Amino acid sequence: MKLKIPVSIAIIYIVVASVIGEETAPLPHREVALKNPPCVRMHRCIEKYSEEFRIPKSIAYGVAYHETRYQGALHWDYDHRKLSGAGALGPMQVMYSTAKWLFPKENFSREDLKNDIDFNVKCSMKLLRNLHDKYKDWKKALGAYNTGRPVVNTYANSVYNFNSGIDASGK
Repeated sequence: MKLKIPVSIAIIYIVVASVIGEETAPLPHREVALKNPPCVRMHRCIEKYSEEFRIPKSIAYGVAYHETRYQGALHWDYDHRKLSGAGALGPMQVMYSTAKWLFPKENFSREDLKNDIDFNVKCSMKLLRNLHDKYKDWKKALGAYNTGRPVVNTYANSVYNFNSGIDASGK
């Protein structure tokens, strides 16, 4: 009984937040959206950009999980502001040089890439689309995402076979 009330409130919050929507301004004047927690913003961005760049949801959510342990729209303590030892930034662990290559006309900083969920996920999904178009194989694309080379490694296999149960409702 105690568990049902918080879960119900969370579901109502997600439904209301999705109806209200969240608009972001173009870079570099994008403001941090304070009205929705990072887990909800992350969910929306993955749904939006995986569709826009034709990335299977299991791949998109698998990368998010393997990079920063994102567990869905109800992952309330999710922290998207990560920095890897190799210098990869943000929720999808994108290299700054890669983001500059993907969006050469955008004006953004390393901090933007690290903190801006929308832009970071967009970079990740565009990179995955480019890699899949180049290698014609999701495992090779995932290996290249992880290492820079089209290798089928443990990371590629783990993301490719990812099944967290996360779906469009955030469950």
